[in-house]
Order: sequence, then structure tokens, then C-alpha cells
Amino acid sequence: MGSSNFAILQNKESAELLLEKINLLKKEIESLTASIETNNLTISRLEEANQIRYVDLDKRIHLLETKLLFEETQDEEAVDQSLNPLSGLVDEDIDSGEFSLWSNSMKLLDNSRYSEASENLRLLILSYPNGTYTGDAYFWLGEIYLVQEMFEDSSEILNAFVTKFDNHPRKADGLYKLALAKINLGELSSAKTLLQEVISNYPNSGAALLAEQDLIKLNSQ
Repeated sequence: MGSSNFAILQNKESAELLLEKINLLKKEIESLTASIETNNLTISRLEEANQIRYVDLDKRIHLLETKLLFEETQDEEAVDQSLNPLSGLVDEDIDSGEFSLWSNSMKLLDNSRYSEASENLRLLILSYPNGTYTGDAYFWLGEIYLVQEMFEDSSEILNAFVTKFDNHPRKADGLYKLALAKINLGELSSAKTLLQEVISNYPNSGAALLAEQDLIKLNSQ
């Protein structure tokens, strides 16, 4: 075999070996891509599950608080009636009317009757603008709109909540939920600012943990 033929054969073998390596690399890249996509999907599902658990836990805590308040109110009414036999003949005052609206709203929310719950909450806000449960009504109305994917309405109500009720114990949650509404509206700059506010001002809250996850996700896009 001449030197030229040997060189051609050697080049052919080198080209075939190179092509085989390229195909192997291509398969490895495809496998890694599929693995990354699977991991991303798993992470996304875990984040969604965490948010759902967070919302559910917050709702359960709120319902428990309402139940305890309702029991305390009943005990106080029983004491009042024992002291004043005419108390049962007196019409409900404003506070008890507000509590009735609030208690019914929470019962409806617990049974996922969102439309009816939102009607009750809107009525509470209109009837008792400075009431005991008005801040909570704003928060949960914004939450219902978020669940129903009514993001503009949710953004408007939650923005009113965080503005009007600066010292409310659910301020961190309200800011976080407002950020979620902004994300779904495509207002990513506002969402990032809100998420950073939650992280900075409420570092030990559950909302801050979720805000950190969402902020990392937004910054990586």
C-alpha cells in the first residue's frame, strides 16, 4: 500500500472516530438537557407545592383564630345575658354585625365558595371601612382574586391592603401575594422590588423564604 493510500485510510479512520465522538457527545448533551428539564420541572412543582402548603397553612391559622374569637364572643354574650336579662332583646350592634360577616366569609372560604366569600368580604369593607376585620377582609379578598386568576383585581386590592394597613400582622404575606399578582401581570420590575422588600423587612417570615425562591427564579430569566 502506497504512502498516499495509507494517509487517506488514516484520515478516513480519524474522521470516522471524530464523528463517533461527536455523536457520543451529542447523545450526552441530549441526556443532560433532558435531565436539566426534568430537574427544573421538579423544582417548579416543589415551589408550587410549597406555595400551596403555605397558603393552606395560613388559611387554617386564620380560621382557627376566627373560631377562637367566635367562642370568646359567645362566652361574653352568655355572661352579658346572665347579668342583663333584657340583653337578648337588644338588636345586634355594629361590631357583632361585622363579626358575623367576617365569620361567614371564613366559613365560605374554608369550603372553597370563593364567589360568595368575596361578596361577603366586599360588603364588610364597604360597611365597616374602619372595622376590626377590615384589614383581614382586604387581604383575603386579594387572596381570593389571586386564586381565581383575577390578577388585576388582586393587585388593586392587595396594594390597598399594604398601603392602608401598614402595621397589619399579615403585611409580609400581603406584599408577597401582591408580588405574585405583579408577576402574572408581567410587571416583573415591581414584583422584584416587592419581593426584596419582603426579604429585607421580614427576614424571619415564611413569606421571605418564598420571596427568596421567586426572586432567584426571576433574576435567572
